[in-house]
Amino acid sequence: MQTSDGAKVLGRVVNAQDIQTVREQLGLRNQMLSPAELVRLVLDESYTQQLPGGVTLRRSFIAGEPRIELVDALSLADRLVAVGCFTEIINWRKRVFVPTGLSAAAVLTAVIGILG
Repeated sequence: MQTSDGAKVLGRVVNAQDIQTVREQLGLRNQMLSPAELVRLVLDESYTQQLPGGVTLRRSFIAGEPRIELVDALSLADRLVAVGCFTEIINWRKRVFVPTGLSAAAVLTAVIGILG
C-alpha cells in the first residue's frame, strides 16, 4: 500500500476476533485496547472483549439497532448508570448498555474505571 505522501507500507488485515490474540503474541498481554478502539470494533466488527470483573463487552441488536452491551454487569448497574450507561428490561430481564453516540468512548472509560 502507498500513502498519500508516497510512503510505502507493508501490512496485513487482522480480523477483529483475532486482535487480542495478536496483541498477546506480541507480548502485549496486559494491555487493553483503548475505549475508542473498543467502541469501533464492537459496533463495526462484532468484536467481544472480556473486561475486568468478569464483565463482557459485546454488540447486541435490539429492535434492529446495534448496541454496546455489558454482560454480567447487573450487580454494578447503579454505578454504571451514574457514569452514563443505561438499562433496559428485555424479555423480563434487565440488561446494561453503553450509549453508542459521541459519548460512548468516554462512558466506556468510566466503566473500565469502575470495573478496575
